[in-house]
This record gives sequence, C-alpha cells and structure tokens, in this order.
Amino acid sequence: MNFKRIYLFLSLLLLIVFFTNAIEVNAMDTGFSTEEISEEKKTAFVSNINVSLLREEPEKSGILCFDVNEQGMIAVGNKDSQSKKICIYTSQGEFLYGYTFNCTQSFCVEWDEQHVNIYFIRSDVIISLDSDGNILDIKAVQDTIDNNSYRNSLLYSTTRTVGNTTYLIRNDMGILNWIAFSFSQIVAVDAAGTEFVIYDVNSVQLAKMIVAVCFICVCAFVAVAVIARQFIKLRRGN
Repeated sequence: MNFKRIYLFLSLLLLIVFFTNAIEVNAMDTGFSTEEISEEKKTAFVSNINVSLLREEPEKSGILCFDVNEQGMIAVGNKDSQSKKICIYTSQGEFLYGYTFNCTQSFCVEWDEQHVNIYFIRSDVIISLDSDGNILDIKAVQDTIDNNSYRNSLLYSTTRTVGNTTYLIRNDMGILNWIAFSFSQIVAVDAAGTEFVIYDVNSVQLAKMIVAVCFICVCAFVAVAVIARQFIKLRRGN
C-alpha cells in the first residue's frame, strides 16, 4: 500500500513538473508589462489579423521597425497596402522566413529569444509567434508610462547593439532623408568600424521619393497657376 502511494505521489509530482515547464516554455517574455485577456477576444483578434507564414522572401520595401536578437537574427517590419510583413534575416542578410498579417494600425516588433513578438499599438495587444507561424501567446499591454517609453524605443530607436556589433537603420537619399516616412537600409558596424549593408532598398525608395516630390511640385504649380489666373480675371473685371 505504501509503495502504491509513493508511486502515485511521484507520478503526480512528475506531471506537475512537466506542465510547469511547458507553461514556462510557452510563456511570452516581453519588455512590456502585460495582462491576460479573455479567450473570446483572443479568438476574435487572431481571426482579424490572419497571420500567415512566409517561406519565400517577398519584395523588399521600406523599414518601419526592426529588432535584433542575441544570435544576430534581424526582424524587419514593413508594409504593403493594408497587409504588413515581418521578415527574418541572418546577420549576413540571408532571408530565413517571415510573416504577413492584416493590420490597419501601427505595430512594432520585438525578439523573445527565438520567438517574435508583435505589438499592435492601437489595440494594445501583443502576440508571440514561433518560426512556423504558430501563435504561442496573446496578451494585453497595460497603459503605463514605462510601456509607452519602451514602445517608443522599439519604434523610434535606430540602433541595436549585440556583442561588438551595432545594427542601425538609415536612409541614404541626401536632402530627401528629411521627408522619408520609412528607412531604406540596415547596416551592421563591427568593433573596427567596418560597415556591412544587410538590407538595402535605397534606390527604390529614392525613386519613389523623387516621383512623389515631382508630383507634389506639379500639383502646387497648377494650384498657384489656377489661383493667379482667377485673381487676374477678377482684377480685369473690376
């Protein structure tokens, strides 16, 4: 009888340890302070964003946000119309995998070791994804001063440092850098100051900026011409 009790006790203890470790493995590790949300809200949110895994590299576009983990893997957030993308690259710029999802709001990306966290700013929701595109966890981000500061560091900080290497995002478009809405390059700088361009859409972004500036200038010229013509007509009429 005592042997059976000891056996049951040990079995129960092993089950507790197993489930505890499983919970710890799947728990989200983030710089935000979070709280739980209901299963109904989780289901609705997952259905709305419709996350899909990317196995092939999509066309590169401007950089909205980025983060680098301890292994030098780089997560790059960008957008394409209504859909958003996060692509994962090695420190040498080789595409590994990525995600695409529906999103009409701003977002930022954060590494959780080998997992990727995506924070949806307007919804104040953060999700954790593995490399197969599975959603591991969903939490609500609390409205605190510390969370706001951390969010701004993810969104607006242009550098990340891992070991002796500094990763930075930048534009190389001359005076047009002042009006760019996204970044066009990711550069790694080692301890000796040597630069290595990992991600580069500078030429494409520069062409788009030139077209946009020319269009704005033409519209402004037409508007001024129309106003001047109407003014001259009024003066002649008087």
